[in-house]
Amino acid sequence: MGKARVRYFGFLAGEMGREVEVEVGDGARVEDVVRLPEGMSLDDVVVLVNGVAAKKGQLVRPGDVVSVMPHISGGTRGLPA
Repeated sequence: MGKARVRYFGFLAGEMGREVEVEVGDGARVEDVVRLPEGMSLDDVVVLVNGVAAKKGQLVRPGDVVSVMPHISGGTRGLPA
């Protein structure tokens, strides 16, 4: 057991906090450590582990830094229809 850091960027930093530490054990995955606002999923964000693009299912180990940011462009989240 150990800790990983999860850093949030953009509007996510305001909603989730800029950085949080989470306990990770053997077999911890990206989806186990990333928390998102209600109604959002990993498909709605870009996730990096130690600066490298990550996909659902990727392992997260103690000492890792997980960065979570909204997509830079495209999409209509939050825009009126």
